[in-house]
Amino acid sequence: MPSVTDIQQVHEWFLQRGLPLVLTRRVRSRHLVERSAPTVSGVGALTAVTMLLAEVTGDAPDYGYALRLGVITAVLIAAPFALYLFHRMDSTRGVLGRRTSALLVMAIFVVAMPVTVNGWSIAAATEAPVFMLITLVAIWLTYLGFGSIASWAFRFAWVQFGALGTLMSRALPLPMVTVVVYFTGELWQLAARMSRRRLWEIIGFLALVALIFVVTTIRDEVRMLREDRAEQTDTATLLAGTPLAVPTDRPVPKTALSRAERINVVAVMVVSQAIQVVFFTAGVFAFFLALGVIAVPDDVAVLWSAEQACAVGQPPCDGTWFGINLPIPQTVVHMSLFVAVLCGLYFTASTSTDPLYRQRFFEPLIADVAVSLAGRDAYLAMETSR
Repeated sequence: MPSVTDIQQVHEWFLQRGLPLVLTRRVRSRHLVERSAPTVSGVGALTAVTMLLAEVTGDAPDYGYALRLGVITAVLIAAPFALYLFHRMDSTRGVLGRRTSALLVMAIFVVAMPVTVNGWSIAAATEAPVFMLITLVAIWLTYLGFGSIASWAFRFAWVQFGALGTLMSRALPLPMVTVVVYFTGELWQLAARMSRRRLWEIIGFLALVALIFVVTTIRDEVRMLREDRAEQTDTATLLAGTPLAVPTDRPVPKTALSRAERINVVAVMVVSQAIQVVFFTAGVFAFFLALGVIAVPDDVAVLWSAEQACAVGQPPCDGTWFGINLPIPQTVVHMSLFVAVLCGLYFTASTSTDPLYRQRFFEPLIADVAVSLAGRDAYLAMETSR
């Protein structure tokens, strides 16, 4: 029978590989509050720093208010490191210290954030339930293992970052053709009159189309991995050097994946590919943003956008990004974002058909998932024999 230490190593192995739903509910519920605190502090810090930048870049910044935002940002950023230090303590003090500090982090987010934003007012009291709901959602996502899935996908996408450069060079003709479309007056008029909400709705629609395409493709790949390629994957070879290593003479039965496990496997592959798509889209967005600033003078931008300026005879209005004022015309921001998302949609379709990208990124991804699925089969066999 495996020891407690060995079982914990197996659990950690699955979490590090982004397969939390293979584990039982009891295992995923363990230390849930402590594990959720870094996510809550991260959301709070990101919110606070965005509000801080929006205040500082505004026309009449309130530096007292900005200082309060800066303090709470620093506290929320330091919170995960404090939790890590408590985790390194001995078990008796560590459990109590971690839980207390985790609850303190959540209290800072739920209570201190609304008070910092609105002061001691009715508005702060009405916003506190919203922050509480965000905290509960973070705890629920932690229970589902969203952080484990995202961290594994990001690590894999980062390791395979070289494949992104390869496909970007192969997809370069599309941005070059899009440059011609970028300098079209009608599109500039559309971008000038398009509200940010309408723009995000369009982006959301295109992202949904890309997501459906990726999920369909990856679902088929997972089915092939469990059926068509089943004889090509030896469990003992795949799990060599892992906490779930099995003897070569002991066959491990391959059972069908449950619905939650199928969703988990598809999710890690989708998120990993989505991260690369986001990297590509962000790079194209930065390219067109720089191109618009360099190549399109303010008077031309006003002319193309049919006199959409802040006032007659004035340059176009400065753009904003999540409330942060940018020294870039709003029309340039909208145009660059719209064109970048279109290029990202093309990139998503190319990832499944380009043979070089499949060789550099997709095949290593499938091979890595094959190891995880072999570990899942060995883990179930171990649990059955206990």
